[in-house]
Amino acid sequence: MAKSTRTAAKQRAREVREAQARKERQRTQLVAAAVGVVVIVIAVAVGIVIGNRPAPAPVGGNGAAALAKLKTIPAATLDKAPAPTAQQAPTKLDGATARTTDGKPVVLYVGAEFCPYCAVERWALIGALSRFGTFSGLTETTSSSTDALPDTPTFSFLKSSFTSDHLVFKAVETQDRNGQPLQKLEGDDAALVQKYNPKGSIPWINYGGTRATTGPTVDSNAFEGKTYDQIMAGILDPASAIGKSVGPAINVMTAQVCAQNGGQPTAVCAATGVKAASAVLTK
Repeated sequence: MAKSTRTAAKQRAREVREAQARKERQRTQLVAAAVGVVVIVIAVAVGIVIGNRPAPAPVGGNGAAALAKLKTIPAATLDKAPAPTAQQAPTKLDGATARTTDGKPVVLYVGAEFCPYCAVERWALIGALSRFGTFSGLTETTSSSTDALPDTPTFSFLKSSFTSDHLVFKAVETQDRNGQPLQKLEGDDAALVQKYNPKGSIPWINYGGTRATTGPTVDSNAFEGKTYDQIMAGILDPASAIGKSVGPAINVMTAQVCAQNGGQPTAVCAATGVKAASAVLTK
C-alpha cells in the first residue's frame, strides 16, 4: 500500500512539472509573438515614412488665397516699393545671343522644390510674370524640412503652365523637396545652363538668353518662420521687411522683360515702379 502511494505521488509530481513546463513554453511563445508584432508595426511605420515621405500639407494659412493675391498685386502697391539694388538686377552674359520664340523673349527658371532660396524667389517671379500673362497649375508646397529656412511656404512650377502675348516662360524643377530627381534640363536649356551656370547654382533665371540672376534676389531671412498669409501680407506692405525686398525684385524683373519685348504691355512697362527699376538694368 505504501509503495503504491509513493508511485502515485511521483506520478503527480511529474504531471505538475510537465504542466508548469507547458505554461512556460506558452508564455515564451506569447512574448515572442508580441515582440514580432511590434517589430512589424515599427518596420511598416518606418517604411511608410522613409519610402513615401510625401510633401507636407501647406503650412500656416491659405495658400490658394495668397496665390490669388500674388497674381494680382495692384500696380499702385508696387509703385510704392523702394528702388531695387544693383544686386537684384539681372546681369549681362558675355557673348550671349537673344533667345526668343515667335518674337517673344524666353524667360527660363531653373530651381528645385527642396531649395529654400528657390522657394522665396518664386514669390517674386510669379508676381512679376503675372503682369504679362496667366499662370495655371501652380501647386502649393514647402522647401525641405532639413535645409536652411525649413518648410518655407511656396509654389512649385512642376505642373504649371503660363500663357502670354508678351513672353515665353519655361521652368525646370530639377528635384523634389526630398532631393529626388524630377525634371531634366534638355536641349537649348541645358546648353545655356552649361555655358553660363556650369556649377548649377539655383535658383537661376535667364531673361531672353542675354541676362540672368543667380541665387535669390529677395531677402530670404525675411521669410523665416512666416506663413502663406504672413508672406503675402508682407508683399502687399511696401514698408514691411518682405515688401522692401520682394516689391523691388518684382519691379526689376518686370523692367527686364519690358526691355526685351518692346515695352509691352504699355500699362505695365510705363508704371512708375517699373521705370524706376529700369535704372539698375545692365546695358
